[in-house]
Amino acid sequence: MSIPSHRDGPLAEVTLLTVRQVAELLGVHARSVWRLAQTGDIPAPIRLSERVVRWRLSDLRDHLERKVAGAKGMGR
Repeated sequence: MSIPSHRDGPLAEVTLLTVRQVAELLGVHARSVWRLAQTGDIPAPIRLSERVVRWRLSDLRDHLERKVAGAKGMGR
């Protein structure tokens, strides 16, 4: 499974990931993705229908960049 890479293209804002793709991106198990979303440690998913839930790739990237920037700031 691969994660779409529309980093700077017009699809970057609308690329939606499944729970498995988010787990792959973060290097965790799918259950951990649900736990992280529930605790607010990653952005909340978007519910497209009763049984379809996705995460915006751009939201996850922004979140991870803020976490990295915060970690760098703490190490000074």
